[in-house]
Amino acid sequence: MFRIISTARLNELDNLASAFPMVRAKCDRLEKELKEEQQRTEELTTAAGRDAARFHQEVTDLRERTAAEVEEARGSALRTRQQANTLIEESARRARDVERRAHEKVRELRAKIEQLEAKLPDPLPTDVGVVARYENLVGAHINLTLYVTEDPAVTWYKRVDLSLVLLCTGCGHREEETRDGVTDCPEARTSFLNDPYDGAKLRRWAQEHAETCRAVTLHAQHTPGPLPVAAG
Repeated sequence: MFRIISTARLNELDNLASAFPMVRAKCDRLEKELKEEQQRTEELTTAAGRDAARFHQEVTDLRERTAAEVEEARGSALRTRQQANTLIEESARRARDVERRAHEKVRELRAKIEQLEAKLPDPLPTDVGVVARYENLVGAHINLTLYVTEDPAVTWYKRVDLSLVLLCTGCGHREEETRDGVTDCPEARTSFLNDPYDGAKLRRWAQEHAETCRAVTLHAQHTPGPLPVAAG
C-alpha cells in the first residue's frame, strides 16, 4: 500500500537533502578539530607530566642538597669547636708551663739572692773614690777605685782591708788587688797604692789596657766594690 506524501513534505525533504552535504562537511571538520584538540591535549598532558617529573626531581635534589649542606655545616661547626677546644687546651697547657717555669725561675733567683747575701762581706767596703783614671782610644774611662773595709773585731786601733779595683767603663774589664789587716793611715794607703805588686801594678795594667781598648762607654757600667768573698 502506497503512502501519499504531500508537496510540503517533499519540499522539506528536498531541503534537508540539499543541506546534508554541508552538515556532513561540518561534521567532518568538527571531527577533525576534535582529533586535533585531543592530540594537543595528549601533548600538553605529556608535557605536564614531564614538567611534574622534572619538578619532583628538582625538589628531591634540592632536599638532598640541602640535607648535605646542613650535614656539612654541622660537621664544619663540630670541627671548628674541636679545633677551638684544642687551642684552648694547648693555650692552657702553655700557660701552666710558663707559670711553672716562672715559679722555678723565681725560686732559683731567690736562692741565688740568698747565696749572694750570704757572701756579702760584713761590714761592706767603703768607696774612698777614684785614685787614678785613664782614657782608652775612644774616650771610655779606666778607673782605679780604692775601697776600705774596717775590721769590727779590732777596737783599740783602726785595722782595715784595702782593695784597689780596676774597671774599664767600655768593655767591662776588671782587675783587683787587696791588702788585708793594715793600720789605716795615709802612709799605709800610699804604700798600697805605690807598691809595685799592688797599686803600681794595676796602674800599669790600666795604662796598657787604655792603649789597646776600643770599646765605647757602657752607660749602665759603674764601678763596683771588691768581689764578695764567703765568710770564713
